Amino acid sequence: MKKICASTLTLCLLLSLFLPLSVRAAAPVEYLPGVTGEMTKSSFWTDMMDEPDKIITDREEIERINAAALATKGSNMHDLKNITESFNGPERIALLKKSVEEDAKYYLGWTYNETGKKLEQEDFDVIIENCVDPDATEDMSIRYGVAVNRALLVTFPYEGQILDDPVDYDFDYQALVGIRMNEPVVIFTTSADGAFYHVYTSCCSGWVSAEDVAVCADKEEWLSAWDFPADKRLVFYGDKMYTDYSKTAPETSNRLITMATVLERMDELEPDELVINRLPLHNYAVYLPVRNEDGSYAKTPALINAKESVSEDYLPLTGRNLAKVALVSVGDAYGWGASLYNEDCTSLNRSIFCCFGLDLPRNGNWQWGLAMPKIDTTYMSTEEKLALLDNLPLGTILNFPGHQMMYLGKTEGEYYVVSTVSSIVSPNSGKRQRTRVTQINQLNIKRANGKTWIQATNRIYIPWIYLEESENDGMPAQPWYHAGTAFCIEKGLIDTCEGGYFHPGETALRSTAVEALWRVAGKPEPSEDVVGFSDVESGASYEKASLWAIETGIVNGIDRELMPNDELTREQLAVILYRFFGGESTESEELAEFEDAADVGKWAREAMEWAVCSGLMTGRDGRRIEPKSGITRAELAVVLQRACELTADKPE
Repeated sequence: MKKICASTLTLCLLLSLFLPLSVRAAAPVEYLPGVTGEMTKSSFWTDMMDEPDKIITDREEIERINAAALATKGSNMHDLKNITESFNGPERIALLKKSVEEDAKYYLGWTYNETGKKLEQEDFDVIIENCVDPDATEDMSIRYGVAVNRALLVTFPYEGQILDDPVDYDFDYQALVGIRMNEPVVIFTTSADGAFYHVYTSCCSGWVSAEDVAVCADKEEWLSAWDFPADKRLVFYGDKMYTDYSKTAPETSNRLITMATVLERMDELEPDELVINRLPLHNYAVYLPVRNEDGSYAKTPALINAKESVSEDYLPLTGRNLAKVALVSVGDAYGWGASLYNEDCTSLNRSIFCCFGLDLPRNGNWQWGLAMPKIDTTYMSTEEKLALLDNLPLGTILNFPGHQMMYLGKTEGEYYVVSTVSSIVSPNSGKRQRTRVTQINQLNIKRANGKTWIQATNRIYIPWIYLEESENDGMPAQPWYHAGTAFCIEKGLIDTCEGGYFHPGETALRSTAVEALWRVAGKPEPSEDVVGFSDVESGASYEKASLWAIETGIVNGIDRELMPNDELTREQLAVILYRFFGGESTESEELAEFEDAADVGKWAREAMEWAVCSGLMTGRDGRRIEPKSGITRAELAVVLQRACELTADKPE
């Protein structure tokens, strides 16, 4: 038997330590729970559509929507073609300085620059002074410009960053919105250092680096640069692309083009005519904007490969096209204010719809004022919101404070959206986790406050449909109990269950009614000497309510028991409401009109007659009052709303 030397043995042991590392499986592509790789393909969602290629809004209607958005107060949209061409420079700069000073106050004390230095007042003072155009006069004319690069509109005329975390360089509060190559801007003033222009885009105002803008000679040249006819447009609807590298034409080389960029197609070429030193086979010949050394505008030929995601004119707005564009950015990094050459949640949706020629306001609050099918779901139960989505199309916009998403559809009982996201509650650890990605997810994932996304959703709308003032909200009809449950949720009378569900069809408990009326009364503190019900546990959510109910005589119980978990019958509710609201006896015969009126207990008849006469209880199917039946949570909510509104004008 051969001996193994010590060095060989040591080497073998060392190799064995590293062996597991060399055979570990490669990390797979990760998705959130319920999401699969197939869902990132538009066909997954369009296969569920009945008519994916049907045009849902044509160009003429889109132009009408755009015009209405420009005219909508609070949309902060700018009609660039019709802006007043002259202005008072010093007056405008004074207003601009005041606005920048307010922004500086907001950021002072908690922000840092890119070196990690905390920004102080003196730092902002320098920025504020840079807002002053040294050449401003009382009679100034606007200038017309075109973005020559994918640029950023920013808060301050300042080259540095404004960070809330000194080492998180990818979240810069300077960023407001992205400006696409060849996008028009209207220029007002120049910063003191000459490095920035203060401009309007169609959806926002702010500062942009002068190096990213070419100034046109006049309005006519400006319009010719971007406002060309449909047969000359080339629209890029993909994620990102770069033009080919060229030493012959360095001004067109490696130019970044982002979603919704619109370029001018060149006129038909002569046979064998070269474009940047080659035949334009399999390519579109276009013009790209360039900035001359003196800052003036020019355009130069370039080639765009026909295999890229490009369309001759804006894409037709169909379900198939909408799904295709909505998913092209999945996996991209999140870009606050459209920084990092990416998008944030609202700017992503803006870019998606811009591919169809539809120009939306910059954020959800500004979009909300548009004349479109919309519904405020702030006080809507989760069941109602999901029922709405069952009848709404892919592309519907959902909002909650601080975030916007696009609805994709429902599959296997779950509802899915796509959006670019900064953070979520990790489904693995239950802790807040930075995602910073454009992702697909179910609506049952949670925010940091513990609410699910569908629970937090407070506004839903369809931006590609225009509604006249005379038309209704364009949304599916709400269930019969909606006003009641919304009232009780808004006023905090009846708690929703886990995930924001109301469970309207479940039978209400006696404790639920007692607690609801206690809340109507303003949650009064019961006297310390009140002897409580024997079956109410200490610390129960309705403990104080039960003591108050004994003290006021609203509920007497049976043998000193509240029976809190027993179902609440319809006649029991009538009696409780009669006592609470000070009902009065009535001579009405309305109760007798129900075929089962005789089933009402003698102890409850006067209260039930009052409830029926007052319109609080209308019976089931209009014929039966069903006094001994349990009342559902939905019915309880509706009756409570009616009772509160009935007595709202009565003296206390």
